[in-house]
Amino acid sequence: MNLTCYDYLKVSARRNGDFNAVQAFGTKTKLSKLIKDIDAVAAYINSIGIKQGDVVTVFLPNVVHAFTTFYALNKIGVIANIVHPLTSPEALKEIMDTAESKAIFILDIIAAKYADMINKSGVPCIMCSNSDYIMAPVVPAFKVFEKIKGKGIDAFKNSIKYSKAVSKGATLKAVECHDGSKTAVYLHGGGTTGKSKTIMLSSNNLNSLAEKLNTLDVPHKPGEEYSIMVLPIFHAFGLGIAMHFPLTHGFTSIPVPQFDADSVCKMMKKNKVTFLLGVPNMYKKLMESELFEGPHLKNLRLVFCGGDFLAERLVKEFNKKVAKYGGKGKLFRGYGLTEVSSVCSVNTYENCREDSIGKPLGDITVEIWDEMHRRVPAGQTGEIVVKGDTVMQGYFNGKDTVRNDGIHIDSSGNRWVLTGDLGYMDSDGFIFFTGRKKRMIIISGYNVYPADIENVVLQLPFIGEACAVQGYQKNKPCVKLCVTLNQSMNKEQAIDKIQLYCKKNLAKFSCPRKIEILDSFPRTKMAKVDFMKLSDKYNPNEK
Repeated sequence: MNLTCYDYLKVSARRNGDFNAVQAFGTKTKLSKLIKDIDAVAAYINSIGIKQGDVVTVFLPNVVHAFTTFYALNKIGVIANIVHPLTSPEALKEIMDTAESKAIFILDIIAAKYADMINKSGVPCIMCSNSDYIMAPVVPAFKVFEKIKGKGIDAFKNSIKYSKAVSKGATLKAVECHDGSKTAVYLHGGGTTGKSKTIMLSSNNLNSLAEKLNTLDVPHKPGEEYSIMVLPIFHAFGLGIAMHFPLTHGFTSIPVPQFDADSVCKMMKKNKVTFLLGVPNMYKKLMESELFEGPHLKNLRLVFCGGDFLAERLVKEFNKKVAKYGGKGKLFRGYGLTEVSSVCSVNTYENCREDSIGKPLGDITVEIWDEMHRRVPAGQTGEIVVKGDTVMQGYFNGKDTVRNDGIHIDSSGNRWVLTGDLGYMDSDGFIFFTGRKKRMIIISGYNVYPADIENVVLQLPFIGEACAVQGYQKNKPCVKLCVTLNQSMNKEQAIDKIQLYCKKNLAKFSCPRKIEILDSFPRTKMAKVDFMKLSDKYNPNEK
């Protein structure tokens, strides 16, 4: 299969027919309308001199335009440079300059503070508005853009409204690209070696992932089932699984620009939501909502979680609530990273093991290696490595250059992603994640894995979250444990109970010497716990 994502969408449209593909703020958009707008946007982009191999920046939250823009660029072979829509103007400029972006799509209600930077860059700006896809009266919040610092679209020197671009493009014809091996997208992540990097994925990468996910699904009538799209498209988890897969396999997607637990619960009550995808903190907040429980939970059948450590306690609690209302759906833990187009292993109804991240998906190969790139025996901890047709093309390193650090090419020419994550595989092939290499703590020569400590501490009913990090006492390394409490209690008593429990259930060198109780944990843009901010810094002056 060598199709662009746009070609893959067209193939699926012939199979699925016309249905309500996207629902935003109560307004439904048919697949035929979506494709019509995709074609018009593609033709417009061509008409302003942007062609195959060029780069255009997509600076959008989860809105309908995220769908049309990605597929339009993909149709004409233009690389979508997808950037977190809360990125600062300075950082956005650097990303656009490095990628040599020829234009930018931006949402009007967030655009004001980027006007000066975009004007200085001189690139065309396509101004999107939620009202482009809402038939009902426009929500007042959508007009905020016009009031911010008095800047409307007129503040942008080389700009056009999205609706006008669609209108112009509808009368034009695009020059299509049909090579799925070409780079489809630039995504910006931490990289397997820690430093922020630009990851290059092809259409074939994303289509292969969608095909593998389809094996976990069951036949259903297009448009009858819903998927809530909470994960953002600037992350492979959101782009490949939350957007591309549902759209091409008959789900009506509900894009959520900003996660709010109560709002998502209301969507689940109102629509037949069968597919739900998120990170642990999202599921935690959903279950804390008073609106979470109800008969609607019995609709769930494809429910996956990844992106961060997921406690088994949360899995059991979620599944218990679904079963309470007659549902057979279960929350499954998976694992992946942007370098392999997101998910590469997952628990399923057929293959599930407690605390594991499941088995490899489809024909993806996952192994555990030592430092010499040799496979280790079952049960032994090493680095998780991944091979398959979803592996990235490489890291973008400026014009026409690609870096392959983080990739190992074996004697047969196979490309393996060295994930930087530690884990082990049991004798039945289930994989267990034990932590990041850079999170591993060494105490008196012993390797201490934070996940092992967190799993133990989370067995205590009064613990909300736990994060074990590098600490120091009198300049000597130690385990520092940060926790939040889910019930009111004396902090000193809580610390005493944690220390006693750890002494009974952990090896001596794994027991935390420092325990901090926090109201909440700092988080990254992807809602992961920011363990670096919780870690101690070495202080040479400490005695």
